[in-house]
Amino acid sequence: MLTASRLRALIAATAELTWFVPPDGQVADIPEWRTYTGQSVEEVAGWGWLDAVHPDDQAATAAAWGRAVETRSRYTIEHRLRGRDGSYRWFNARGAPVLDEAGMLREWAGVHIDVHDRKQAEAEAAARETDFRVMADAIPQLAWMADGMGSIFWFNQRWYDYTGATFEDMRGSGWRSVHHPDHVDAAVTKFGQAMMSGTGWEDTFPLRGADGRYRWFLSRAEPIHDETGKVARWFGTNTDITHQREAETGLREANEEVQRFAYIVSHDLRAPLVNIMGFGEELDTLRCEIIQTLGSHPDTARLNAEYTEALGFIKSAVGKMDALIGAILRLAREGRRRYVPERLAMTNLVQTLADAQRHQAAAKGATVTIEGLPTIKADRLAVQQIFGNLIDNAIKYLDPERPGRIVVSGYQTSAGAWFEITDNGRGIAQADHARVFELFRRSGKQDQPGEGIGLAHVRTLVRTLGGHISLQSEFGVGTRFDLFLPAA
Repeated sequence: MLTASRLRALIAATAELTWFVPPDGQVADIPEWRTYTGQSVEEVAGWGWLDAVHPDDQAATAAAWGRAVETRSRYTIEHRLRGRDGSYRWFNARGAPVLDEAGMLREWAGVHIDVHDRKQAEAEAAARETDFRVMADAIPQLAWMADGMGSIFWFNQRWYDYTGATFEDMRGSGWRSVHHPDHVDAAVTKFGQAMMSGTGWEDTFPLRGADGRYRWFLSRAEPIHDETGKVARWFGTNTDITHQREAETGLREANEEVQRFAYIVSHDLRAPLVNIMGFGEELDTLRCEIIQTLGSHPDTARLNAEYTEALGFIKSAVGKMDALIGAILRLAREGRRRYVPERLAMTNLVQTLADAQRHQAAAKGATVTIEGLPTIKADRLAVQQIFGNLIDNAIKYLDPERPGRIVVSGYQTSAGAWFEITDNGRGIAQADHARVFELFRRSGKQDQPGEGIGLAHVRTLVRTLGGHISLQSEFGVGTRFDLFLPAA
């Protein structure tokens, strides 16, 4: 049996601050209390000890101690005590009645355990939690948190504002009620797969608003790991992309309409062009007959020269128009083509393109260097057309006054791959930088064949692949194209 003396010894050996009080709860003396607080015996006596408790905690402490004494029940409270240096620290106070063999109350025994560090950590965590919730309520997205098993326990205010639901509505699997029935099962399956693998989750699906209408959201969630590496929480957001989807749909439909229009117009233009070309051949035949008929007439030579020049203008214009129509038709067909991504070893692919233009480069005394390029996943034909056009342009517009150097380099990032196509050619005037990617736009000296479609086509292809392209150029120095293609 644990005697009162043994209990006193056990408490004294294990506690930070021990105390023993008579059965009536009126303190006579607590030496350890006096040592910590700096109070005298007279100041501790009765209820005087309460003066060392923080003023904000005194009422609750007095009520808890009075209730325990009255009901002879356990006493438990956390409050702040003032040390002899005047500073306050948090303590966990626990006390219990000690009974003798007859079951009579002998005394009260208790301990005060310093929990200041824990309380501070809890306060800091609560402050961080408050800051986080304020921030989460301020962001434009709907936001939520789930435990490691995927059970959602918190939504930000925007979630409630958008859905019109309450937390009680969302409890358990109640959140499924705001998902579209045609999409909810797929969304749950994908999130379940993310939880199994412990990796980030992303999906797109509609959510019902308070007005009963559905809007499309891009939804993402990232795992939050504890110190052992285990997923402790998930933090997720839902971003409204309805307007973006509508704009993309409208743009896609407009592009399809433009492509159809370009195809029809190009086809209709080619028919009369063929007739013009045919009549041009007939006129050339008539020219020969007319010259033979005129014979030695003094105006024969002049008429022949003028006739030949006029026909030359017609043939040149027809040739340019034919090339332009052909380019428009190619663009229209390209717009309807289905893009199929595949793994591309870019060093080999671009080197093959450069080798195909080796003779043109050699004719201009130029070298084309392909450095180590990252592997990407994209449509092969589109990538070939992009790099083929850029290398061809670099060769065409080299400066004849110096040996040409063309370098293709690249590097990988988490978001995708960057490529640089650099040359020391003629360069592009600053005024033309913003226009070189426009359709039918050419800049600088026009001594090379072309329709002004190549770079416009390149930009269209790059955008179709989800990337972007820009240039840096100085007239008379050279040009660098910066090309980004996203990770598949």
